[in-house]
Amino acid sequence: METFDKVIDSSIAYLVGRTSRSIIKRLTKKFFDAGFDVSYEQWSILVHLYRKDGQTQQELSNIAVKDKAAITRLLNVLEKKNIVLRIPDRNDKRSKLVYLTNKAKEFKTELIAVVEELLEEAKTDVSQEEMEQCKVTLNKIFSNFDRLNHKDK
Repeated sequence: METFDKVIDSSIAYLVGRTSRSIIKRLTKKFFDAGFDVSYEQWSILVHLYRKDGQTQQELSNIAVKDKAAITRLLNVLEKKNIVLRIPDRNDKRSKLVYLTNKAKEFKTELIAVVEELLEEAKTDVSQEEMEQCKVTLNKIFSNFDRLNHKDK
């Protein structure tokens, strides 16, 4: 049993998952404390719309690495909060484009400031070199699984 615990507790999947849950919990609290009714999951959609407004749900699904049902649920909540709106695509009537509302555009800078504060907290006792190497390694691991996931389709 000791070997099993050692393997599990030191696996990259366990460590990344644990870190991810901790980041999600911290950022959601920071958004709440700053007066924003935005969860980490909702932020994960907003960030892509801040980069490029007017994307389809399928584009958001691909870039956020979430299934269509999860995107639909997130957009339903964001729409109820008057943060996004969905407009039929003129070129493809079956598709809707997702746009940020003025409300979302107005608090963009403040949300980003909260995220930047979180990122600074993450760097505590971590050198710039360690942070860069971690990013490189995580991106390589993501690419490995992304390639395998696309191959399996």
